[in-house]
Amino acid sequence: MAGGGGDDVKLLSFWASPPALRVRLALSIKGVNHEYVEEDLRNKSELLLQSNPVHKKVPVLIHGGKPVCESLVIVQYIDEAFSGPLLPADPYERSVARFWAAFVDDKFAKAMYQASWGKTEEEKAEGKKQVLEAVETLEGALRECSKGKSFFGGDSPGYVDVVLGGMLAWVRAGEVMLGVKTFDPTTTPLLAAWADSFGALDAVEAVMPDVGRLVDLAVKMQSAAAAEAAPVANLEIRNKFQPEMAGGGNNEVKLLGMWASPFVLRAQLALSLKGISYEYVEEDLKSKSEQLLTSNPVHKAVPVLIHGGKPVCESLVILQYIDEAFAGIGPSLLPEDPHDRAVARFWASYIDDKLVKASTQASRGKTEEEKEEGKKQAAAAVETLEGALKECSKGKPFFGGDNAGYVDVVLGGLLAWARAGDLMKGVKTFDPATTPLLAAWADSFGALDAVEAVMPEVGKLVEFAMAMHAHAAAAAAAAATN
Repeated sequence: MAGGGGDDVKLLSFWASPPALRVRLALSIKGVNHEYVEEDLRNKSELLLQSNPVHKKVPVLIHGGKPVCESLVIVQYIDEAFSGPLLPADPYERSVARFWAAFVDDKFAKAMYQASWGKTEEEKAEGKKQVLEAVETLEGALRECSKGKSFFGGDSPGYVDVVLGGMLAWVRAGEVMLGVKTFDPTTTPLLAAWADSFGALDAVEAVMPDVGRLVDLAVKMQSAAAAEAAPVANLEIRNKFQPEMAGGGNNEVKLLGMWASPFVLRAQLALSLKGISYEYVEEDLKSKSEQLLTSNPVHKAVPVLIHGGKPVCESLVILQYIDEAFAGIGPSLLPEDPHDRAVARFWASYIDDKLVKASTQASRGKTEEEKEEGKKQAAAAVETLEGALKECSKGKPFFGGDNAGYVDVVLGGLLAWARAGDLMKGVKTFDPATTPLLAAWADSFGALDAVEAVMPEVGKLVEFAMAMHAHAAAAAAAAATN
């Protein structure tokens, strides 16, 4: 194979897992020989637990003895480590592909899961509604990305094809069980044709699970769930932001943002660390500008980076775009080595999936019990990140080593809000007594000139948070009296 023999690449997987299928599709399309190891998710192997100690789940790719976890991270790693591109060469086109891959996970996959496994009929009905909305949006995405060709990647399947393709067998199983078409030729003709074309590829047929077998599994799972009234977790569908500049004038790069958003701050930090000048446009999120709505019609949210008239959305996508589009300007955010890049992407994803979600629940939970559970999960995430910093920094000040990199920027976007929370609650998020490395990191990162130049004032964030709490309390009180 390109890059090594069969013993050099190993995939820990579960046959019915859509995220694991993505990895199998990427390996098959690229023609990478590998050893396949089927995992019993009720009795996980020591190799799986050692290779993915954070999440303890499949898929895990082991290449040259080094594990890579999380399906989107793995597929990008495969693209970089082995010949035959899945992602396009142009940085903007790559950002578009990453955006739609994230959409598949954040909207389509989650809605599919809710439609099948919602706790109530109302939840399931809402999930089905969201599935239809996501599919309609993906029909437009395919039209935009394919440019009249068969695949999201054009003439050949690419990154988005692989990501959505991992869901295809389960989509077909759902059609068999429900008697309806998810990709309906009458309403979404492009997606219907895509599904046929993608599914007919030899490399896809070689790894695609049997639909009848999936239906049997789904029926058994539904029976078990009904009997035990317990959530089903085995499928692992993820519960898954001035003067002349180098490379262009002031109008060349524009950032649509909102000063208090940690996700917007990430983009500001990346631009500042790389020394890229840009025009900043403050958005009123209660009265969004036409430019924001047309630049990000899918989510209608900040941040949006506009470079050469082309919009890039979603903070993690924006950071990678900045690093690639301005590769010759300032320090790189992501490391050069493909495995080190995969590790950085993994921890960035962890920050959003675990720390951000837990912190949001701790602040905005509907009950005190929900808030307490959020605090508990946030503390656990911080503890895990302490270990991640130790691993990634190799004794240096930053996740990126001597210089702040991708993970530093992702976590750094939360730093001002962490300090605001410390002031309001009288506790330390990054406590020197329990997480000394993160405490030292926060001081070192916050002291960088490029960081100080864009970091919002903590006192202003405290005032903003108090105003939001007061508004929420007043709204709740008003609702209770009606």
